[in-house]
Amino acid sequence: MHLGYLGEVDRIEREEGRRNFIKKAGAAMLVAGIAPSTAFGMSSAKAADRGFNGQGRMGMSTGEDWIDTFFTGGADEIIHYYADDFVFEDITFFQTIQNKEELHRAFLPFNNSGPDSPLGVHQFDIIRYDGGPAGDRTALLRQDAPEGYSQQEWAMWSADCMTGADHDYDEWAVMNWVWKAQHNSDFMGLPAKGKTTHTRGITFHCYKNRKIVREFTYWNFRHVAIQCGVFPEPNKFWLNK
Repeated sequence: MHLGYLGEVDRIEREEGRRNFIKKAGAAMLVAGIAPSTAFGMSSAKAADRGFNGQGRMGMSTGEDWIDTFFTGGADEIIHYYADDFVFEDITFFQTIQNKEELHRAFLPFNNSGPDSPLGVHQFDIIRYDGGPAGDRTALLRQDAPEGYSQQEWAMWSADCMTGADHDYDEWAVMNWVWKAQHNSDFMGLPAKGKTTHTRGITFHCYKNRKIVREFTYWNFRHVAIQCGVFPEPNKFWLNK
């Protein structure tokens, strides 16, 4: 979801200068003077008794830890929750990331959640966590294009989903969450400035040794557009009135 702000980040950087924006957003690409590629090897300062740094079966505290760290630790901390070999996918944006420096940049917009942030104030809350041990598994993939698809067409629509299928995992989780955003600027071309929007989202995680090796995230863009006055409310014709 944060990928939607990267274009706005670039615009602000052009208008105000990269140094000024990074200072305003509280998002330094250096960690104590160390480049991200070096800093990513540093251990997290999070307490060792909860969430990703705990022991035993992962659960609701894992999801809360993951969400909270975006705001309490920012990009420099959340990056440690991902394995060295990982795939991050935001299905809404048709985007996958496999490089930690790119992932760090994608997470930067949420480093500053204060009321004066140029990108607004964001709050994420886990509603439901489902998950558990998975043994030692890898994904099972469809081998042939379905009837009605050319190989090229099928590859375009399936390639992102298939990426990272060789990453084995020992635990999985599905998290449903709600995103509340108070917008201080427009969002993805929508007239969002000055508005507060809510939307549901869902994230599927595959873990290996308590690190994320595969992430699928999807959130309801249409409902944000409805609240911004761009899309109409859905016609729930199937309901009795």
